[in-house]
Amino acid sequence: MNIGIIGSGRMGAGLGRLWAKHGHHLMFSYSRRPEKLQNLVLAIGSQARSGTPSDAVRFADVLLFAVPWEEVKDALSAAGPLNGKTLISCVNPFGPRGLEVGLTTSAAEEISRFAPDAVVVEAFNTIFATILNSRAHLFGNKTPSVFYCGDDHDAKRIAAELIRDAGLQPVDAGPLENARYIEPVAMLMMELGQSHPKGSNIALRLMNPAGATELVKSADVLARSFVGIFAGVNGSSPDGAVLAEDFVAYVPYNRYPIRGREKFEDWMKQFRSAFSNFQCDIDELIDDGMRVAVRWTWSGTHTGKLLGITPTGRKIEFTETHLLRISGDRIAEDHVSANLVDLLDQLGTAQFAAA
Repeated sequence: MNIGIIGSGRMGAGLGRLWAKHGHHLMFSYSRRPEKLQNLVLAIGSQARSGTPSDAVRFADVLLFAVPWEEVKDALSAAGPLNGKTLISCVNPFGPRGLEVGLTTSAAEEISRFAPDAVVVEAFNTIFATILNSRAHLFGNKTPSVFYCGDDHDAKRIAAELIRDAGLQPVDAGPLENARYIEPVAMLMMELGQSHPKGSNIALRLMNPAGATELVKSADVLARSFVGIFAGVNGSSPDGAVLAEDFVAYVPYNRYPIRGREKFEDWMKQFRSAFSNFQCDIDELIDDGMRVAVRWTWSGTHTGKLLGITPTGRKIEFTETHLLRISGDRIAEDHVSANLVDLLDQLGTAQFAAA
């Protein structure tokens, strides 16, 4: 994804670095110190470039808006027409006396009014830049939550994906007008950051306790359900109850990640159609609550086209290791590790891979 960043301070720079690690391409713009933009590009490498705000708009599939409240109008003027693009705003309306707007409107709503040709989503308002720029896992396996809100479903889906790619837990807070409640929380976080012994090394996390009437799915149960879905077992849990809508799979059989639950469902059906008597068995499962490592072995007879290879009629048995990330009682990501040379060898085509 091409991400244009308008406002390249600590928030914009921190998020940009995290997104670059997930393969996104960035254009940084709008800094008080133009040399800072070039330094960011040099530090991140070939996935980053710099330009003016209007350059960032032309470059971007989605925009991050990360400027101080008092510079909002100037930055939007410099950006020019936004042409219906998604604008993720992390702007808080902070002024000398606290919140400049609140309860009856919000910074996000005002930005939407200033830029009516943009699709505004609010996100990242309650997370400190210190967290984004830290190379340490400050909270262990407890992922901080990020509230996001907006009125457009597709724009919110993109925001949730980018929140996950920043290593954070997205929490859908509803329509854009709910930014009126998120921004006061950001003000509270600022107050706590100034008074708390740990300073800005603090974050929010939304917890889902298991209640008497609604039990939170354990990561173990989700992982086992996912294996059933992969194998196409009749009676397994519906995909929507296991995989997040914006689920992403990083599989060695594809050059690019498979993004979206529906696309992954289609890919699985196509993959299984290359085999008869397809089945899958769990060899080992390790669960820490937020992530699950699963090693499983699938098998079947190669009776359909796979990876461009015509049917061989061979019996295939292949082991994969899956690292699953859990978010909001759904599997959000699947990172797959497997020995493709072994698979190609079983299909009788390893010599071509070696060549």
